[in-house]
Amino acid sequence: MLGSRFIAVVAPVETVTAAVELVDAQRLLHPDASHHCWAYRVGDEMRFSDDGEPGGSAGRPMLEVILKRRLDRCAAVVVRYFGGRKLGVGGLARAYGGAVARALDAAGTHEVRDTATLTVRAPFATVDAVLRELEGAAVEFDQSGLVATVVVDAGEVEALSLRLATLTRGAAAVDVNDEAGLTTT
Repeated sequence: MLGSRFIAVVAPVETVTAAVELVDAQRLLHPDASHHCWAYRVGDEMRFSDDGEPGGSAGRPMLEVILKRRLDRCAAVVVRYFGGRKLGVGGLARAYGGAVARALDAAGTHEVRDTATLTVRAPFATVDAVLRELEGAAVEFDQSGLVATVVVDAGEVEALSLRLATLTRGAAAVDVNDEAGLTTT
């Protein structure tokens, strides 16, 4: 008698919709599987499903792996083909959680930061001070002075705006173009 077969798939997801689409895709790829258990975390949204397995034996252990590794924007699906032997709640929890852990080990991780894209406008008289503050920004000039585009951590927008206001005595204008950007490092 062969044992159950567990197939784990993990993926970065930007939205809850993307996490649900990952689950749906695995259901389509494995329509004959006994279970399609899943878990995801996208920001404050965390969900899991045991998909017919005993309560707390599949989805919760999968989510715990994601949480213990402090992952965000991450989804996991474990497809189970039943092999004829009942594993019990503890055995299932180890199998599902272990499958996700091994899949994450194989996939690796990368850091994703929330960013904001800013447009900074400053008169010619303040260009040197602004350029020192905006090292690495894309810079152009128009008839009124400097126009720079810069991507910063979302949490630094207010501090940068204050520094530029101080450096230019209020002459610099900072516009937020995109507050929902993501940067992968």
